Amino acid sequence: MQFSILALLAVAQLVAGHGAIIKATGDAGGAGSAIGVDAATPRDGTRRNPFQQDSTRFKGENKATCGQTLGGGENDIATGTKAVMDANGGQLPQVSAGGSIDMTLHQVNGDGAGPYSCMINADGTGADWQAIDVTTQVEGTRSNNRANAMTDLPLSAAIPAGQTCTGNVAGQQNVCMVRCQNTARAGPFGGCVPVQMVAGAGAAAPAAPATKREEDLENDPAFLAELRADGEEI
Repeated sequence: MQFSILALLAVAQLVAGHGAIIKATGDAGGAGSAIGVDAATPRDGTRRNPFQQDSTRFKGENKATCGQTLGGGENDIATGTKAVMDANGGQLPQVSAGGSIDMTLHQVNGDGAGPYSCMINADGTGADWQAIDVTTQVEGTRSNNRANAMTDLPLSAAIPAGQTCTGNVAGQQNVCMVRCQNTARAGPFGGCVPVQMVAGAGAAAPAAPATKREEDLENDPAFLAELRADGEEI
């Protein structure tokens, strides 16, 4: 009986570690969070319910993309991105190629600690990931640090120079997904943050409309006569 109780306590401790990316902003502005985050979740405790309910764990059928939460189940990128926008005034973090994303990680308890690794997905699907540099790291040894339980901590990553974002997600264009995670045995824990590339910085810009001068020339008989004299086909 004593062995069974100790075993149960060990398992309970193992599955109790979590961290959630509760805020994010890009070098070009905007605001957001990881998908699956619920702003109503209290941040002053460590128990499974309610404090761990919106922490992403990269397990389940979506472990290769954006994982799952206890409260919401499997993280769906489109639904989750729309929820992030709804919670942040209709916006996403705005990033530029060669810029950065600055995040706030809420470490629920010991196993939500660092170090964290981050990666980026260019088409907004989470189907494949490229590693990116973490520039502000979360403290921890092998994803454990009890001293920072119930603490908001900075976590930043660099957006690569030349990065493009081509995703169309939740009605938004030029979307990438940024995924950060630790290596906790019960995890990995972390989250997927949808970001939007600002126009002209790795985003596809719309073609410029014809100017008034161009339109005038196209209808100018003298200009058209010159083109014909030069052998142009009109």
